[in-house]
Amino acid sequence: MSEDTPAPPDMDLTGEWDKVIKSRTVKDRVYEAVTTLTSPTAVSDVAERADCTKEGARPHLEWFVDVGVLEKVAHNPALFVRNEAYFEFRRITELVRELETPDAVENAIDEYHAREEELSSYFTESSPEAVIRSEIRNDDSNKAYDRLSEWRAVTRRLRELREAKFRIESNHSGAPVSSFP
Repeated sequence: MSEDTPAPPDMDLTGEWDKVIKSRTVKDRVYEAVTTLTSPTAVSDVAERADCTKEGARPHLEWFVDVGVLEKVAHNPALFVRNEAYFEFRRITELVRELETPDAVENAIDEYHAREEELSSYFTESSPEAVIRSEIRNDDSNKAYDRLSEWRAVTRRLRELREAKFRIESNHSGAPVSSFP
């Protein structure tokens, strides 16, 4: 390096990331753990994932139930699962913020609808839910499973986009848009 060229800044990104990880509260760690709960999960399992005690996790789990993030599906032992309706609401709310206008949502719907039609052409069933995975038999079943997975994701996104469009149109017409507490 020449004397005229400044040295690059000393950046310790690993150290910064370690600080961020270590500064998370128990509540933050429990939230990170519960966002992945797709089957009923015990307090002890959540506590292990969140690197805390059961006693530390329990009040946060109950609070997440109260605000709708989780569902308590059993009481003794307490079992929790993420509330899919809450996360769908969050995804739709983000789409509303991101797309902002009915035209922008309509363009996104058109794009996803075209992809949905393309993916559905690989299967004889009319919806991804009707496809029975065990009946997929061809030379490249991994590719078929990938297409099926994408078809499901695209179908879900279309449903969310249509709801976002409804919310945006309701908001633009002056009607109140329902909100989640």
